[in-house]
Amino acid sequence: MPKKIKNCFYKNLTFEKLLQAHKRAKKHKSYKDEVIVYELNLENNIVNLMNSIKNKTYKLGNYFTFKVYEPKERIIMALPYKDRIVHQWYVEEFIKPYILPKFIFTSYACIPSKGTHSAVNELQKMMRIYKRVNPNFWILKCDIKKFFYSINPNILFSIMKKYINDKALLEFTKLIIFDKKKNFNELGIPIRKLY
Repeated sequence: MPKKIKNCFYKNLTFEKLLQAHKRAKKHKSYKDEVIVYELNLENNIVNLMNSIKNKTYKLGNYFTFKVYEPKERIIMALPYKDRIVHQWYVEEFIKPYILPKFIFTSYACIPSKGTHSAVNELQKMMRIYKRVNPNFWILKCDIKKFFYSINPNILFSIMKKYINDKALLEFTKLIIFDKKKNFNELGIPIRKLY
């Protein structure tokens, strides 16, 4: 695995890969109006999206904001459908193959073939091992309040810069991270709904 991502942005910016991203983005959403309208002119929409990214004219759309109450009250921000396609493409082509392998093994949230049940199984395994050494142990379950809204995008971008040596990908990453911020010192990234 290369230490830095090099010369792959335009190689991965293809009609086929954006079409695959569209298929992932529409999963369980095929009946939604915006998906149906997008698919009415699918080929042209994908080509226009691809060209706007290539020509550096792509801009994120406006968010639709709503609340969810499970497991707790949170504000979710959903982008227009075309932007969800772009996020699917970005995550699949750059985050999963290059950034995800750098995570520690016990990362579970939103990782393919992992999740809550896998995390519980791993925790139980660790508890059995530790119980042999020290039967009196504690487990801390906690949540960081408003975690996403406290992330410093400058720090996140500086971390991504360590792994990206592709100028076009770095510019695109900056566009996604700073997400129309007028003030680059403003904290927080939105909790985005990808699916």
